[in-house]
Amino acid sequence: MPLPWPIKRHICNVRILTEVASEHDIGLHVSLAGTAVDPAALDSHDTYVSIDDELRVARNLLDRLGDHIPLGLEAGSRYHPTTFGVWGFMILCSPTVRSAIDVGLRYLALTSFACHMQVVERDDEVLVIADDRHLPADLRPFLVERDGATLMSLARDVLPPDLSFTRLEVRQPRSPHDALTTAFFGRAIDYDQPRNCAGFDRALMSRRLPQADQPMRRRFEAECQRQLAHFAGMDHVVSRVRDRLLANPDRIPTMDIVAQEMKITARTLRRHLADSGTQFEALVDHVRQDVAERLLIRTELAIADVAERLGYSECASFIRAFKRWKSVTPRQYRISALNGAPDNA
Repeated sequence: MPLPWPIKRHICNVRILTEVASEHDIGLHVSLAGTAVDPAALDSHDTYVSIDDELRVARNLLDRLGDHIPLGLEAGSRYHPTTFGVWGFMILCSPTVRSAIDVGLRYLALTSFACHMQVVERDDEVLVIADDRHLPADLRPFLVERDGATLMSLARDVLPPDLSFTRLEVRQPRSPHDALTTAFFGRAIDYDQPRNCAGFDRALMSRRLPQADQPMRRRFEAECQRQLAHFAGMDHVVSRVRDRLLANPDRIPTMDIVAQEMKITARTLRRHLADSGTQFEALVDHVRQDVAERLLIRTELAIADVAERLGYSECASFIRAFKRWKSVTPRQYRISALNGAPDNA
């Protein structure tokens, strides 16, 4: 199973979360606990962090703040085209709204978005559909809210000021901050819907943007292509290791064995993985988590048997690991999934 995001994520995602945390009297030592993020790197625009570190920061804040504040809304509203560097400037230089959306989606992996985005034009309406089914269940409401707020913030910076939505729908239950969310988007949200989507008038797609500059857009797009190719190269190494681990998850090989099979030294493999923002141990964790979720949902194996399938010598060790991954026990996860959350599979 491929990772849902690029191997590395821009540090701006972590920086923005720490800024929100600071406003709620949460220090860096709490925000960055359990991560490899160097606090000194938060002000850099050329630094990338692992997916695990970004998600850990989000979990740290949610553990502290709970639902007392709309964390996704507060974080997403801080994103602007300039936050994303060349991707944002490429959007600003696009000639029309349609062009900006098309090129933006092409390089969406360079941004903060967690959902898989799709734009559908039909009749007189354009739908922006955000697929969240691959997201970790415990972070899904936050990530969907952050993506929606980021989209709205970008729209206000890039699109004509008369933008209004024809619909706003989300899959999750009503937010405890519904009034704030409605005020931010300028429209009430329909909850408990089959999909996450925002709709707007199709006529807006042909509108010209005020800062259009085709030569500059081509220059920025070339840099986006270079960055995406760089990430793809890193993804290839990680994918090979991940595929090898998935081949026999009940007998996880050591890094030395995997390196030998790839005809490189363990030291070289570790360096390649570090360059990709991850570690061998983190990939083992990802594989075990993916397989555990599938076995718990798609089979009737006892918890102890699932643990054995994953190579754990003791069931208690598996339960502790699973609680670290999902914040619930394997049994609780299975019951929740079978009672209405099959998309966690």
